[in-house]
Amino acid sequence: MYKKYEMELAGKTLRVDVDRVAKQANGAVLIHYGDTVVLSTATASKEPRDGIDFFPLSVEYNEKMYAVGKIPGGFNKREGKASENAVLTCRVIDRPMRPLFPKDFRNDVTLESLVLSVDPECRPELTAMLGSAIATSISDIPFDGPCATTQVGLINDHLVFNPSAAQLSISDLNLTVASTKYKVIMIEAGANQVPEEKMLEAIFEAHKVNQKVIEFIDKIVADCGKPKFTYKSYAVPEELFEDIKTVIPPEQMEEAVFTDDKQTREKNIDAFKEMLKERYADNEEWLGFLGDALYQYQKKTVRKMILKDHKRPDGRKLDQIRPLAAEVDIIPRV
Repeated sequence: MYKKYEMELAGKTLRVDVDRVAKQANGAVLIHYGDTVVLSTATASKEPRDGIDFFPLSVEYNEKMYAVGKIPGGFNKREGKASENAVLTCRVIDRPMRPLFPKDFRNDVTLESLVLSVDPECRPELTAMLGSAIATSISDIPFDGPCATTQVGLINDHLVFNPSAAQLSISDLNLTVASTKYKVIMIEAGANQVPEEKMLEAIFEAHKVNQKVIEFIDKIVADCGKPKFTYKSYAVPEELFEDIKTVIPPEQMEEAVFTDDKQTREKNIDAFKEMLKERYADNEEWLGFLGDALYQYQKKTVRKMILKDHKRPDGRKLDQIRPLAAEVDIIPRV
Protein backbone atom coordinates (compact mmCIF):
# COMPACT_ATOMS: atom_id res chain seq x y z
CA MET A 1 0.00 0.00 0.00
CA TYR A 2 1.43 3.35 -1.00
CA LYS A 3 1.42 6.51 1.10
CA LYS A 4 -0.18 9.74 -0.05
CA TYR A 5 0.61 13.28 1.13
CA GLU A 6 -1.16 16.49 0.14
CA MET A 7 -0.79 20.24 0.58
CA GLU A 8 -2.17 23.35 -1.06
CA LEU A 9 0.40 25.24 -3.11
CA ALA A 10 -0.48 28.53 -4.81
CA GLY A 11 -4.18 27.66 -4.88
CA LYS A 12 -3.69 24.19 -6.33
CA THR A 13 -3.33 20.75 -4.76
CA LEU A 14 0.14 19.22 -4.61
CA ARG A 15 0.00 15.47 -3.99
CA VAL A 16 2.93 13.12 -3.47
CA ASP A 17 2.59 9.33 -3.76
CA VAL A 18 5.40 7.31 -2.16
CA ASP A 19 6.03 3.57 -2.71
CA ARG A 20 3.52 3.46 -5.55
CA VAL A 21 5.88 2.94 -8.49
CA ALA A 22 9.64 2.54 -9.16
CA LYS A 23 10.17 0.71 -5.88
CA GLN A 24 13.69 -0.44 -6.81
CA ALA A 25 14.98 3.14 -7.00
CA ASN A 26 16.77 4.61 -3.99
CA GLY A 27 13.95 7.14 -3.84
CA ALA A 28 10.88 7.66 -6.03
CA VAL A 29 7.70 9.72 -5.95
CA LEU A 30 4.72 10.12 -8.23
CA ILE A 31 3.99 13.81 -7.85
CA HIS A 32 0.71 15.44 -8.89
CA TYR A 33 0.23 19.19 -9.22
CA GLY A 34 -3.27 19.84 -10.48
CA ASP A 35 -3.58 17.35 -13.33
CA THR A 36 0.14 17.44 -14.09
CA VAL A 37 1.81 14.16 -13.11
CA VAL A 38 5.57 13.51 -13.02
CA LEU A 39 7.45 10.39 -11.95
CA SER A 40 10.67 11.48 -10.22
CA THR A 41 13.34 8.99 -9.20
CA ALA A 42 16.74 9.23 -7.50
CA THR A 43 19.23 6.40 -7.93
CA ALA A 44 22.86 5.96 -6.89
CA SER A 45 25.55 3.41 -7.67
CA LYS A 46 26.68 1.14 -4.85
CA GLU A 47 30.36 1.86 -5.46
CA PRO A 48 32.18 5.13 -6.23
CA ARG A 49 33.56 5.79 -9.68
CA ASP A 50 37.34 5.56 -9.70
CA GLY A 51 39.70 8.04 -11.31
CA ILE A 52 37.53 11.18 -11.05
CA ASP A 53 37.82 14.32 -8.94
CA PHE A 54 34.19 15.48 -9.21
CA PHE A 55 30.71 14.38 -8.14
CA PRO A 56 29.10 12.46 -11.07
CA LEU A 57 25.52 13.74 -10.97
CA SER A 58 23.21 13.30 -13.98
CA VAL A 59 19.82 14.99 -14.29
CA GLU A 60 17.27 13.94 -16.90
CA TYR A 61 13.92 15.53 -17.69
CA ASN A 62 11.91 13.57 -20.24
CA GLU A 63 8.97 15.09 -22.07
CA LYS A 64 6.77 12.80 -24.15
CA MET A 65 4.03 13.80 -26.56
CA TYR A 66 1.60 11.35 -24.95
CA ALA A 67 1.65 13.53 -21.82
CA VAL A 68 -0.54 16.03 -23.71
CA GLY A 69 -2.60 13.34 -25.42
CA LYS A 70 -0.72 13.34 -28.74
CA ILE A 71 1.66 11.14 -30.69
CA PRO A 72 4.20 12.32 -33.28
CA GLY A 73 2.80 12.23 -36.79
CA GLY A 74 4.10 12.61 -40.31
CA PHE A 75 7.14 10.91 -41.79
CA ASN A 76 9.11 10.65 -38.55
CA LYS A 77 7.00 9.16 -35.77
CA ARG A 78 9.86 8.81 -33.32
CA GLU A 79 10.40 11.47 -30.72
CA GLY A 80 13.64 13.36 -31.24
CA LYS A 81 16.35 14.54 -28.88
CA ALA A 82 15.60 16.53 -25.75
CA SER A 83 14.15 19.96 -26.45
CA GLU A 84 15.84 23.17 -25.40
CA ASN A 85 13.22 23.55 -22.67
CA ALA A 86 14.03 20.06 -21.35
CA VAL A 87 17.76 20.84 -21.24
CA LEU A 88 17.15 24.12 -19.40
CA THR A 89 14.85 22.34 -16.93
CA CYS A 90 17.61 19.80 -16.20
CA ARG A 91 19.97 22.66 -15.42
CA VAL A 92 17.49 24.35 -13.09
CA ILE A 93 17.07 21.05 -11.21
CA ASP A 94 20.84 20.51 -11.10
CA ARG A 95 21.95 23.93 -9.88
CA PRO A 96 20.24 24.08 -6.47
CA MET A 97 20.63 20.37 -5.71
CA ARG A 98 24.26 19.68 -6.66
CA PRO A 99 25.79 21.75 -3.80
CA LEU A 100 23.66 19.85 -1.26
CA PHE A 101 25.40 16.54 -1.95
CA PRO A 102 28.64 15.86 -0.02
CA LYS A 103 31.66 17.34 -1.77
CA ASP A 104 33.65 14.15 -1.18
CA PHE A 105 30.93 11.91 -2.69
CA ARG A 106 31.96 10.04 -5.87
CA ASN A 107 29.09 7.57 -6.41
CA ASP A 108 27.12 8.04 -9.63
CA VAL A 109 23.74 9.65 -8.93
CA THR A 110 20.93 10.03 -11.47
CA LEU A 111 17.84 12.18 -10.97
CA GLU A 112 15.20 11.40 -13.57
CA SER A 113 11.83 13.04 -14.11
CA LEU A 114 9.35 11.52 -16.56
CA VAL A 115 6.38 13.72 -17.46
CA LEU A 116 3.27 11.52 -17.60
CA SER A 117 0.52 14.12 -17.84
CA VAL A 118 0.45 17.88 -18.44
CA ASP A 119 -2.09 20.35 -17.08
CA PRO A 120 -1.67 23.74 -18.81
CA GLU A 121 -2.43 25.42 -15.47
CA CYS A 122 0.39 23.60 -13.63
CA ARG A 123 3.78 23.62 -15.32
CA PRO A 124 5.53 20.23 -15.43
CA GLU A 125 8.97 21.85 -15.05
CA LEU A 126 8.15 23.07 -11.54
CA THR A 127 6.55 19.72 -10.67
CA ALA A 128 9.73 17.92 -11.77
CA MET A 129 11.92 20.24 -9.69
CA LEU A 130 9.88 19.50 -6.56
CA GLY A 131 9.68 15.79 -7.38
CA SER A 132 13.46 15.45 -7.74
CA ALA A 133 14.04 17.20 -4.40
CA ILE A 134 11.48 15.01 -2.59
CA ALA A 135 12.71 11.75 -4.17
CA THR A 136 16.29 12.52 -3.13
CA SER A 137 15.28 13.64 0.36
CA ILE A 138 13.40 10.40 1.15
CA SER A 139 16.09 8.21 -0.43
CA ASP A 140 19.12 6.70 1.29
CA ILE A 141 21.44 8.85 -0.85
CA PRO A 142 23.51 11.33 1.25
CA PHE A 143 21.86 14.71 0.72
CA ASP A 144 21.79 17.87 2.84
CA GLY A 145 18.25 18.81 1.88
CA PRO A 146 15.45 19.31 1.50
CA CYS A 147 15.18 22.18 -0.94
CA ALA A 148 12.18 23.66 -2.73
CA THR A 149 11.58 25.76 -5.83
CA THR A 150 8.95 28.40 -6.60
CA GLN A 151 8.25 30.29 -9.81
CA VAL A 152 6.97 33.87 -9.72
CA GLY A 153 5.25 36.01 -12.34
CA LEU A 154 4.27 39.69 -12.29
CA ILE A 155 0.93 40.61 -13.89
CA ASN A 156 -0.56 44.11 -13.52
CA ASP A 157 1.94 44.79 -10.73
CA HIS A 158 0.71 41.77 -8.74
CA LEU A 159 2.91 38.77 -7.92
CA VAL A 160 1.61 35.42 -9.19
CA PHE A 161 3.14 32.26 -7.70
CA ASN A 162 3.67 29.21 -9.90
CA PRO A 163 1.94 30.86 -12.89
CA SER A 164 0.50 28.89 -15.79
CA ALA A 165 2.00 29.05 -19.28
CA ALA A 166 -0.77 31.47 -20.32
CA GLN A 167 -0.04 33.74 -17.37
CA LEU A 168 3.69 33.70 -18.08
CA SER A 169 3.04 34.83 -21.65
CA ILE A 170 1.67 38.16 -20.34
CA SER A 171 3.88 38.41 -17.26
CA ASP A 172 6.55 41.08 -16.84
CA LEU A 173 8.62 38.67 -14.77
CA ASN A 174 9.63 35.01 -15.01
CA LEU A 175 11.47 34.30 -11.77
CA THR A 176 12.58 30.96 -10.32
CA VAL A 177 13.79 30.85 -6.71
CA ALA A 178 15.19 27.76 -4.97
CA SER A 179 15.72 27.68 -1.21
CA THR A 180 16.79 25.48 1.64
CA LYS A 181 15.43 25.87 5.14
CA TYR A 182 18.04 28.55 5.82
CA LYS A 183 18.66 30.57 2.67
CA VAL A 184 18.06 31.19 -1.01
CA ILE A 185 20.42 28.99 -3.04
CA MET A 186 19.47 29.79 -6.65
CA ILE A 187 17.81 32.60 -8.56
CA GLU A 188 17.03 32.58 -12.26
CA ALA A 189 15.02 35.33 -13.92
CA GLY A 190 13.93 36.86 -17.18
CA ALA A 191 11.98 40.11 -17.08
CA ASN A 192 10.84 43.29 -18.68
CA GLN A 193 11.84 46.43 -16.84
CA VAL A 194 10.90 45.71 -13.22
CA PRO A 195 11.64 47.97 -10.21
CA GLU A 196 14.37 46.66 -7.95
CA GLU A 197 12.02 46.80 -4.96
CA LYS A 198 9.51 44.58 -6.77
CA MET A 199 12.20 42.07 -7.68
CA LEU A 200 13.40 41.87 -4.07
CA GLU A 201 9.82 41.46 -2.88
CA ALA A 202 9.30 38.61 -5.34
CA ILE A 203 12.46 36.83 -4.15
CA PHE A 204 11.54 37.14 -0.46
CA GLU A 205 7.94 36.05 -1.04
CA ALA A 206 9.08 33.06 -3.09
CA HIS A 207 11.43 32.11 -0.25
CA LYS A 208 8.44 32.17 2.14
CA VAL A 209 6.48 29.86 -0.15
CA ASN A 210 9.50 27.55 -0.31
CA GLN A 211 9.51 27.29 3.49
CA LYS A 212 5.96 25.91 3.43
CA VAL A 213 6.99 23.32 0.85
CA ILE A 214 10.07 22.38 2.89
CA GLU A 215 7.89 21.85 5.98
CA PHE A 216 5.73 19.55 3.85
CA ILE A 217 8.78 17.63 2.63
CA ASP A 218 10.12 17.33 6.19
CA LYS A 219 6.88 15.60 7.22
CA ILE A 220 7.24 13.11 4.36
CA VAL A 221 10.89 12.42 5.23
CA ALA A 222 10.03 11.94 8.91
CA ASP A 223 7.32 9.46 7.98
CA CYS A 224 8.98 7.38 5.28
CA GLY A 225 12.54 8.62 4.69
CA LYS A 226 15.35 6.05 4.57
CA PRO A 227 18.55 6.28 6.64
CA LYS A 228 21.40 7.67 4.52
CA PHE A 229 23.98 5.07 3.52
CA THR A 230 27.65 5.29 4.45
CA TYR A 231 29.91 6.12 1.52
CA LYS A 232 33.62 6.11 0.84
CA SER A 233 34.92 9.63 1.39
CA TYR A 234 37.26 11.25 -1.12
CA ALA A 235 37.92 14.29 1.06
CA VAL A 236 41.43 15.72 1.04
CA PRO A 237 43.22 14.60 4.25
CA GLU A 238 43.49 17.48 6.72
CA GLU A 239 47.10 16.50 7.42
CA LEU A 240 47.93 17.12 3.76
CA PHE A 241 46.40 20.62 3.91
CA GLU A 242 48.38 21.51 6.99
CA ASP A 243 51.62 20.21 5.51
CA ILE A 244 51.08 22.16 2.28
CA LYS A 245 50.57 25.34 4.33
CA THR A 246 53.94 24.83 6.00
CA VAL A 247 55.62 24.50 2.59
CA ILE A 248 53.57 27.24 0.89
CA PRO A 249 52.49 29.87 3.46
CA PRO A 250 49.25 31.79 2.74
CA GLU A 251 51.24 34.93 1.93
CA GLN A 252 53.17 33.06 -0.76
CA MET A 253 49.96 31.65 -2.25
CA GLU A 254 48.44 35.15 -2.33
CA GLU A 255 51.49 36.46 -4.16
CA ALA A 256 51.21 33.61 -6.69
CA VAL A 257 47.54 34.22 -7.53
CA PHE A 258 47.59 38.03 -7.34
CA THR A 259 48.24 38.83 -11.00
CA ASP A 260 46.12 40.03 -13.91
CA ASP A 261 47.83 37.56 -16.25
CA LYS A 262 46.10 34.19 -16.08
CA GLN A 263 49.02 32.38 -17.72
CA THR A 264 51.42 33.74 -15.09
CA ARG A 265 49.04 32.59 -12.36
CA GLU A 266 48.88 29.08 -13.84
CA LYS A 267 52.69 28.93 -14.11
CA ASN A 268 52.99 29.87 -10.44
CA ILE A 269 50.54 27.14 -9.41
CA ASP A 270 52.28 24.58 -11.65
CA ALA A 271 55.58 25.42 -9.97
CA PHE A 272 54.00 24.74 -6.57
CA LYS A 273 52.60 21.46 -7.86
CA GLU A 274 55.99 20.23 -9.12
CA MET A 275 57.62 21.17 -5.83
CA LEU A 276 54.96 19.26 -3.86
CA LYS A 277 55.22 16.23 -6.16
CA GLU A 278 58.89 15.93 -5.23
CA ARG A 279 58.06 16.33 -1.54
CA TYR A 280 55.39 13.60 -1.57
CA ALA A 281 57.04 11.27 -4.08
CA ASP A 282 56.99 8.42 -1.54
CA ASN A 283 53.38 8.98 -0.45
CA GLU A 284 51.06 7.67 -3.18
CA GLU A 285 47.90 8.46 -1.20
CA TRP A 286 48.77 12.14 -0.84
CA LEU A 287 49.91 12.36 -4.46
CA GLY A 288 46.40 11.27 -5.50
CA PHE A 289 44.87 14.19 -3.58
CA LEU A 290 47.52 16.75 -4.53
CA GLY A 291 45.70 18.43 -7.43
CA ASP A 292 42.44 18.74 -5.50
CA ALA A 293 44.24 19.97 -2.37
CA LEU A 294 46.14 22.66 -4.26
CA TYR A 295 42.97 23.80 -6.05
CA GLN A 296 41.07 24.09 -2.76
CA TYR A 297 43.96 26.00 -1.18
CA GLN A 298 44.00 28.40 -4.12
CA LYS A 299 40.20 28.78 -3.95
CA LYS A 300 40.23 29.54 -0.21
CA THR A 301 42.99 32.09 -0.72
CA VAL A 302 41.08 33.92 -3.47
CA ARG A 303 37.89 33.85 -1.40
CA LYS A 304 39.71 35.35 1.59
CA MET A 305 41.25 38.06 -0.61
CA ILE A 306 37.82 39.04 -1.95
CA LEU A 307 35.75 38.88 1.24
CA LYS A 308 38.25 40.14 3.80
CA ASP A 309 40.82 42.14 1.86
CA HIS A 310 38.33 43.41 -0.77
CA LYS A 311 40.64 42.77 -3.68
CA ARG A 312 40.44 40.44 -6.65
CA PRO A 313 43.33 38.38 -8.00
CA ASP A 314 43.67 40.68 -11.04
CA GLY A 315 43.63 43.83 -8.89
CA ARG A 316 40.11 44.99 -9.73
CA LYS A 317 37.82 46.46 -7.09
CA LEU A 318 34.72 44.52 -6.08
CA ASP A 319 32.44 46.77 -8.14
CA GLN A 320 34.78 47.10 -11.12
CA ILE A 321 34.08 45.29 -14.40
CA ARG A 322 36.98 44.06 -16.50
CA PRO A 323 37.62 45.97 -19.77
CA LEU A 324 35.27 44.86 -22.55
CA ALA A 325 35.82 45.31 -26.28
CA ALA A 326 34.00 44.37 -29.48
CA GLU A 327 34.85 44.54 -33.18
CA VAL A 328 32.83 44.18 -36.36
CA ASP A 329 33.67 43.44 -39.99
CA ILE A 330 36.51 41.05 -39.12
CA ILE A 331 35.56 38.07 -41.29
CA PRO A 332 34.82 38.63 -44.99
CA ARG A 333 31.42 37.59 -46.40
CA VAL A 334 29.99 36.99 -42.95
